[in-house]
Amino acid sequence: MGLDWPTSFFIEENDMSKRLVKVDPLTGSETWCHMDVDGGFVFETKQNVDALIKSNREKANDYRKNALIGNTQNHQQHVADIPNALYHQLVEKLGRPKDNPKGWKQWLNEPDNRLFRTGGGNI
Repeated sequence: MGLDWPTSFFIEENDMSKRLVKVDPLTGSETWCHMDVDGGFVFETKQNVDALIKSNREKANDYRKNALIGNTQNHQQHVADIPNALYHQLVEKLGRPKDNPKGWKQWLNEPDNRLFRTGGGNI
C-alpha cells in the first residue's frame, strides 16, 4: 500500500515545457504544469519537507509513553504531520481520515512513512 509520493515532489525545472503555476511561501510548495504524452495537462507539486521531518523527529524524541494517563486536560495526542501535497494525494487514495481510520493507520505504520509520525512506535 506504499505511495510513490517522492516522484511528485521533485520536478526537473530545466525542461522548458514545464511552467511554474503557483508558489506558496507559507508551505514552501511550488505547483508546476506540463503536458503529458496524450496532450493532457499534468499539475505536480514540489514541496521541501526537510523542516517538517526535523520537527517530527524532535517530537518523536520528546514523546513519552503513557503521558496522557491522569491528565484530565489533554484528551488527544498528536500522532503525525504530513505535508499538504501528500495529504491531498492520500485523501484521493484513502479517503478522509475520519472516514477510513484503518487505512490511514496502516499507511502511517508502514516503515517508509515513519518520518511523518510524531510519537513513539505504531499508531
